[in-house]
Amino acid sequence: MMISKKDLQMWMERMLPNDHSYLAQSGSSYTKEIRSFEAIMRSFWGIFPAYGDQPQKLKTFDTVQDFIDCVEEGNLPKLSTENRQIAVELGVLGFILGRYPSSFFQLFSNKGKKELLAWLYQINEIDLPKGNWFFFLLLVNLGLKKNNSPYSQEKIEEALAIIEECYLGEGWYSDGVNRQRDYYVAFAFHFYGLLIDYCFPEEIKTRYKKRAIIFAESFKHWFDAEGRSIPFGRSLTYRFAHCSFWSALLLTEAYRETSLSVSEIKGLMEKNISDWQKRPIVLPKEQNLSIGYGYNQQLLSEDYNAPGSPMWAFKTFVVLALPEEHEFWQAISAMNIQRRDKTVQAHAGFHINHDLHQTTALSSLQCSNNPLLYHHFEKYSKFAYSSYFGFNVTRDIQGIEQFAIDSTLAVSIPGHQQYMTRGKIEKTKMYDSYGVSFWHVWQEVSITTYLVPIDAANHIRIHEIHTNQPLEVVEGGFPLANWNRKYNQAIIQENSCAIENEQGESIIRNLGDVRTARVIPQGPNTNIYSSEKNAVPTLTTVIEAGRTVLVAHIIGQKTKQLLPKVTFHETNNAFQLRGNVDLTIKKERFAK
Repeated sequence: MMISKKDLQMWMERMLPNDHSYLAQSGSSYTKEIRSFEAIMRSFWGIFPAYGDQPQKLKTFDTVQDFIDCVEEGNLPKLSTENRQIAVELGVLGFILGRYPSSFFQLFSNKGKKELLAWLYQINEIDLPKGNWFFFLLLVNLGLKKNNSPYSQEKIEEALAIIEECYLGEGWYSDGVNRQRDYYVAFAFHFYGLLIDYCFPEEIKTRYKKRAIIFAESFKHWFDAEGRSIPFGRSLTYRFAHCSFWSALLLTEAYRETSLSVSEIKGLMEKNISDWQKRPIVLPKEQNLSIGYGYNQQLLSEDYNAPGSPMWAFKTFVVLALPEEHEFWQAISAMNIQRRDKTVQAHAGFHINHDLHQTTALSSLQCSNNPLLYHHFEKYSKFAYSSYFGFNVTRDIQGIEQFAIDSTLAVSIPGHQQYMTRGKIEKTKMYDSYGVSFWHVWQEVSITTYLVPIDAANHIRIHEIHTNQPLEVVEGGFPLANWNRKYNQAIIQENSCAIENEQGESIIRNLGDVRTARVIPQGPNTNIYSSEKNAVPTLTTVIEAGRTVLVAHIIGQKTKQLLPKVTFHETNNAFQLRGNVDLTIKKERFAK
């Protein structure tokens, strides 16, 4: 695929819903009025970069005309703390005020323009949650300031201070008071920061551009050789929004100060977009982007995902603001990005490995501090996240077949058939060769997990478990899509379970005390990439009260490769891996 500006414009327009009936497809945690407003505003991230200098063309888009009608008829939604979800949608108006004020104001009467600017000022009355939301406050006030409209310098200073508190260093942010360092670092903090530098160079001086340049060196590792991003964290339904960071980097010319060439960035973006274009992510009737990831999958949604929400992906289309003659559109795409095969990202808590078919992140730090976030165990707390295999989402609480056992260790009271796995990570230690996490299940079970990367297809897990009661313990490897026990055979041996098909192979090998190998079937619509049934190779056992160490070698690969040989030994103070891996791991002594 060779991307052109026209191709990208056409793809964007094909994903604009053809009527408003799609908004009745599902609900969300906020009102119908806000959902409707969201659907209008999110389309602007594509429409205005493409046609922002053409006011007559802008009027041909239904959502633009809907917004004009809202303004002229005095039907803008109320701005208040109770309705603060609306503030999220105002960021694009700040961007438009900074980049396209003349053509934007031509859309309205003088009275409409005056009322719109006065309405935008009301964002200053909203109590915002600490985190990336303060960029909306900053964008709107800077947009008002640039256009000689009343604004709040006090709120600008407050927003700058809050954003500064979220900065961790080395290009990384944390979104509020939590340990989440997910795609919001890229498509929120850095995206908005770069737009501020792009739109308001005379109004404000920041360090946002410099930080984004630093972050690019880490973020390039979140994509595989095929352009797919590592599926991890919340808001995955925003899909190709993961590329919006690169779009903003191009728009601001900041890419010139990174190690990446314009050809490398173009190649990455082309591959990512091409992958999404092949997936069934657009519903056929209304033509809207569905809620889900690889397909229409409500199971993956958050409570704040409404039918118009996936158009957050349109932020990637800010690259359409680049003129046709820009070198990005003229460049020949590079086949691959120059980078190391392995990297450790302490702020993310990741050990990342690449090969030709996938990128795998072993995760030892991040978790969700919001217990109400849907499926946060799956989105943040699995041991491994693969760009090729994806991950599964739990269907029900009863039975291991309904539980997303892939890439996790699940425990249950024997006979109860209800499972819990790693959720909150209480302590973390990151080393060059492995990561360590300390976590609890209930009050009675403490587990220290050591994740040791070998390469993108292979890793070792060591679990040191302390429990005051017997436990059923099930450990799973990677999910293999389209594996069905009616038509596929597993290879089960005394210490291993292997499954394979045209998608690849997934294997789990026991390196410690005896466990039973078993294939766990998982239902349709549970994997984030594939709607077909899938399966997970597992090791199961019942452990007694006291201390137990479980060790497994996990393999997941698209094509068969010679497997590394690994043996495990334990001493008083260390775990030892020998064979193709030669590593001594110091035992961590976390307080129980």
